[in-house]
Amino acid sequence: MSGFAVHPLGATQAPTEPRGGIRVPEATWQLDGGWGWVYFAQGHDAIQQPIILSDGFHPGESDRNALYLGFNDPNGYPLINELNQRGYDVIILGYQDCTASIYDNARTATTAIMRANAENLTDTPLVVGGFSMGGLILRYALLRLELMRMDHRVSVYFSFDTPHSGAWIPVSLQSFAYYIQPLYSGLADMIDSPAARQMLWRHKTSLAADPVEHPDRTEFVAQLKRMGDWPMRPMKIGLANGRGDGQGNGNPAGSAAFKVTGGLYTGTELYLQPSGEAETVAKLCRLLGFPVYKRTSGYPELDSTAGGTLDSFGIAAETLNALTGQAAEAPYPTIDFVPSISALAVDGADIGTQQDLDLNIDQLDAGRFPFDVYKTSPDNTGHTEITRDLCAWLVDQLPAK
Repeated sequence: MSGFAVHPLGATQAPTEPRGGIRVPEATWQLDGGWGWVYFAQGHDAIQQPIILSDGFHPGESDRNALYLGFNDPNGYPLINELNQRGYDVIILGYQDCTASIYDNARTATTAIMRANAENLTDTPLVVGGFSMGGLILRYALLRLELMRMDHRVSVYFSFDTPHSGAWIPVSLQSFAYYIQPLYSGLADMIDSPAARQMLWRHKTSLAADPVEHPDRTEFVAQLKRMGDWPMRPMKIGLANGRGDGQGNGNPAGSAAFKVTGGLYTGTELYLQPSGEAETVAKLCRLLGFPVYKRTSGYPELDSTAGGTLDSFGIAAETLNALTGQAAEAPYPTIDFVPSISALAVDGADIGTQQDLDLNIDQLDAGRFPFDVYKTSPDNTGHTEITRDLCAWLVDQLPAK
């Protein structure tokens, strides 16, 4: 299962049509590079207690209605309603291109922060929170404002399953994306987008390329460190959709997670990431061609680890099945996307090391975390999924009016 603020594998969805249960914002801000959709608390006709909720990483532009339903799912936890009831004026921050560089979207976020402060009728400081990549966007924006000695007036920053230490799209799936690029380029376009290059722990630029940390990620991480790594002024809250006890999702490493059963690429199989040396992660087949094998060495079992999950192989199967004459299935559609140790930026923990992925982070000393308070999930839930367990706790951490 996956949450709403990320759909990072190229399956672009049509805009969500308005329907019952979707509230029209009381105000819409046209920002350079995006929008702010404002939902006032009851009794407010102007901003008095602002909170910004930032979109994450997915194809194309932000979909206001999809975001509203994601934040305020009547069958889940109605986060916007809960915030409104506590007096918060909610500003959903969306972007014209959710695959753009984090630097670019951070400029849009900065504009939203300044506008929220300018329109605030009270002296109540601002709360900002980012979901998935949104947490990186806001982290960078706040750091830059503090470096410039500009008063952002943000009292609380939270990140919700944000890949601070990197996100994971399997080497097998990246290889397949480039393999089918002549037929369908959407998967490869997303994987090689500016934001993906900055977020992914390991990245491939082509079928033949080795998976490495992309130079754009190396530079982004270095830039954060040069600016102080974390904003100093606000209280920092971290949330992870993954478990905190190191227990994974049960996926059997080495098993076939994705199979092409018809069409041009019949016989292709992608395997759940195994540990070990020279392990086959992909057998790529094409009619009238020889199979291409992709192997990895020294990787941990990242598809199976504790963390926020994504329907990575399921989305790939849906994408291929939507193409004329093609057929695929995903025996294991859902895998890890953001390991818990990444979402909570555990100091000294490396998502490339099995021992660190297996850490019981719920028992670690608080000094291992950059957050003032933080929370993991009792189960490995969908990446950015608005669960009652996480969100009821989050709302209780925020300043009361």
